[in-house]
Amino acid sequence: MKTPELPYENPSALDSLDSKQSFRFTPRQTRVLVALADAGGWVSREEVDRIAGASNGPQIIMELRRKVAGHDGIEMQRTEVQDRDGKFCKPGRYRLTLSGRERVQKALSLLVEAA
Repeated sequence: MKTPELPYENPSALDSLDSKQSFRFTPRQTRVLVALADAGGWVSREEVDRIAGASNGPQIIMELRRKVAGHDGIEMQRTEVQDRDGKFCKPGRYRLTLSGRERVQKALSLLVEAA
């Protein structure tokens, strides 16, 4: 029996899904996925942690890339900021690309249909 391709491995695999098939997301993944879809711009790593309710935002982003958005579907950018001790650091922030947004909208619509 052939293992179905993950959308990350073949983003067009998402096109062949129908409402009878569903993605399985953890509650943390679902909250972050919806937040990314609703965001008009960037979502900081700290916001992802807060939305997820955990301190493993990069792991959740990696899982969402693998499950639905693809590596090219979620951009990550490091920004230089100064922390409260005056030291410079480069926290990450995330946003959906146009192709990622299309894949996520399709996945979310399939989740709604399956519910």
